[in-house]
Formats: sequence, structure tokens, C-alpha cells
Amino acid sequence: MRIIYHFFEDLPVWIDEMRDPRCKSYCIYTQADYIYMGIMKNICGQTSMSSMEETFNEENCIDILRILTGDKNLNEMPHKDSLNYYLERLSPLCLAELRTRMIKRLIRMKTLNHLWNCAVDMVGNICLQKSRKDSR
Repeated sequence: MRIIYHFFEDLPVWIDEMRDPRCKSYCIYTQADYIYMGIMKNICGQTSMSSMEETFNEENCIDILRILTGDKNLNEMPHKDSLNYYLERLSPLCLAELRTRMIKRLIRMKTLNHLWNCAVDMVGNICLQKSRKDSR
């Protein structure tokens, strides 16, 4: 949580700016609930939605998600099918823009300069290459 707050302090704003593809009257979870859940899945090395659901379905994980999203009404983790439904309808451009903003923030903060040069190719793939300074 500290890492997210430190490096991506504007992440909640960026998520709020994304166009929500869902019908508002049926929404139980916020966009932030889903986005942070996906980020947690990747950070924690969960390789499938099923393993994520099994691992995250405990009070500590729910508390962390509640703190990250600020969703005080969050009492349980969203079901993996709900997350999939949301991601299927969300424009890929929204996630691409979110990823671009995160990478730009890391570059602007010079977070990776002392270890790595980060190059992002036109397709959006990330390639990490040792800097010349480190290879001497």
C-alpha cells in the first residue's frame, strides 16, 4: 500500500477519470475495487482468477482493498466473474492509458534510473535493459 501511495498518488484520480462501462443502477463495486483487485492479483503473483479468489477471500485482503479504494461499504471481495465482466466491457484504451500514466510517473520520478533504463516500444510492451553505467 505504501508503494502504491508513494509512486502512484494520483491513481485514484486516474481510475475515476476512466469511463465506466457498466449500468450504474446495477453496480455494487466501484471501478477502483476492480482495478485495485487486478493490481493486487498481479503484485501477489496470482496466475489465475480462481487462485486469486481463493487467496484473497479473507478478512486481511478485504481490509487492504477497502483501504486502497476508500470504499467503506466493501464487505467482501468481488467475485472473479464480476471482475471478468467488468474487464470484458472496459475499453482496452482505458487500461492502456492507466498503464502509460503509471510508467510515465515512474520515469518522471527517475525511480528506475539507478538500476535500469526503461524503454516502452510502440506496441506497449515493456523492455528492461541494463544501463550503460551499470554494465561497466
